[in-house]
Amino acid sequence: MGGRGKTLGTIDLHVASRVRERRIVLGMSQRQIATALDLTFQQVHKYEQGKARISADRLYAFSKVLSVPVTFFFEGITDTSPPAAPLSSGDHTEELGRREAGELLAAYRAISDPVLRLSVRRLARALAPEPNGSTAKAPESQRRRPSRRLRT
Repeated sequence: MGGRGKTLGTIDLHVASRVRERRIVLGMSQRQIATALDLTFQQVHKYEQGKARISADRLYAFSKVLSVPVTFFFEGITDTSPPAAPLSSGDHTEELGRREAGELLAAYRAISDPVLRLSVRRLARALAPEPNGSTAKAPESQRRRPSRRLRT
């Protein structure tokens, strides 16, 4: 995957996916990031796809351009996590890498009304399948109560 006989590890691939995720959430193009970092967009593409390792100084520069602390790129890494799957190229099949997910997150963050944000989260949970594939009903506390309106 890398040049000179080096291969990228799980953490390198995780960092690459976090760079890409953040760029998409901000609605920035690879060309915009490249210009800000004085790189070519091809180099940014290689970084995001995990085809080139991101050095510490370059990661620091990414953190400034993407307005996140350097630790952002390492969030979600655990010692017991399985090796990361290769990043997808082209059709953006990785869930967090999808442009739609980034757009949805950006739109959600723009909602200032906390009650409306809660409604959006509930709607998303209602529309999504259970994470374990279960079709079990929600606990009693989360179910809607039937209407007490009398029909005439």
